[in-house]
Amino acid sequence: MNELKHLFLLLISPAKTWQKTDKAPCATQIFLNQFLYPLMGVATVICFLGYFFSDISLSRALQLSIIEFVKFFGGFYALVYVMKAFSTHILEVVQPESRIKRFVGYNLGLYILFDICILIVRFFFNVPAIIDFLPLLLAYVIWNSQKYMEVPDQKSILYVVATTILFLIIPMAIQKLLYFFMPGVI
Repeated sequence: MNELKHLFLLLISPAKTWQKTDKAPCATQIFLNQFLYPLMGVATVICFLGYFFSDISLSRALQLSIIEFVKFFGGFYALVYVMKAFSTHILEVVQPESRIKRFVGYNLGLYILFDICILIVRFFFNVPAIIDFLPLLLAYVIWNSQKYMEVPDQKSILYVVATTILFLIIPMAIQKLLYFFMPGVI
């Protein structure tokens, strides 16, 4: 539950929260097993609940929930790999893998929370498509993570823009790829 509080603090005061992230001892595997993977599972279950709140078949609800889980699970590992390469080769900053995994985990956790909120709101209300831009708040959190990720000042704009795009595009690309491979989902 402490990690969920940490996510909300990232939205309220991201600069302070990123500074505290280094001081809080937490093994990366424990962080993944006890927080990020269950959060992915919650998003999957909520996506499946669309079966009860909308007019879709059981097989379609299962397909959509599988896509939801794989989008974030595969997105996590793809983002860790890309962020490690981006940090090392473009930003010229060597980061420990545990720091990159926590950075990706917290930002992806925010993305998952945004996705959960969007799904729940759509179950009960007919909302405009502008709500789909909620994950753009990640740019604010990423912008405040520059000290945590030890980004040089001259590369800060590149870091914020590229990292935000990566966090939004990679899970979406995995989702679109799965839509392509699963018949009848679109």
